[in-house]
Amino acid sequence: MLDKIYEKVKKFLNGDKSFLRKLRILRYIVCIIILFIVFCSSYWNVLEYINLPCAPLLIEKYRVLLHRSGIVIFVAWVAYKLLYQNLYGRYEKYYMQLSYIEKLLDCFFTIYFLLYAINLGVEYANGLEIQIKVQAFIAIAYLIYGAISASYTLHRIRYENNKPVEYTGYCDNEGKPIPIEAKIFYKGKEYKVVNHEGIYRLLPYDEKIITSGLIKLEDVACDRDGSLFIYK
Repeated sequence: MLDKIYEKVKKFLNGDKSFLRKLRILRYIVCIIILFIVFCSSYWNVLEYINLPCAPLLIEKYRVLLHRSGIVIFVAWVAYKLLYQNLYGRYEKYYMQLSYIEKLLDCFFTIYFLLYAINLGVEYANGLEIQIKVQAFIAIAYLIYGAISASYTLHRIRYENNKPVEYTGYCDNEGKPIPIEAKIFYKGKEYKVVNHEGIYRLLPYDEKIITSGLIKLEDVACDRDGSLFIYK
């Protein structure tokens, strides 16, 4: 049975899902393990009816360390998540480096949470008393947050796929109508179409500040020699 579990975990880790998504799923598994332990200890000990080999306990000092650091590590993980959202907005040019560091930190925290949950399961299976009411509330909150987040993401994708495309009233050199917020190339440079004070303008794609000094889309569309094309 353990071999089958190992093969399923191996297949999951080697699948096509993104790395961060796999870590998120592992955190959901951690929450389920914690809630399962609470259910067994409070209502119905299902483990009595399951013939599973009982893993040996960790050395006591390591078990104590896991218990004492659990809530602290969780708070640190939440703080890091909030901090990183701010860093992405302020240092967008370092996106690649920030995203790589995020994967490493997310992996570290997820491995810790998984070890924490597995240790709780081993302790419960060996007959030790487990007090994890706070952890159970956190697990429930995280699962609810995950469900709401996934529901919102699906809703946003459906909305973006189904919302009507609004056009600027201008076309490129091939006669294709130009949508609002379209990515275009003009004279070999990449731009984004923006609406500034009722006038469509071209914002260089690596810039964020929209001003009245930007090139007007009307002037660009009238320039037949300017090589204006919508990005495909």
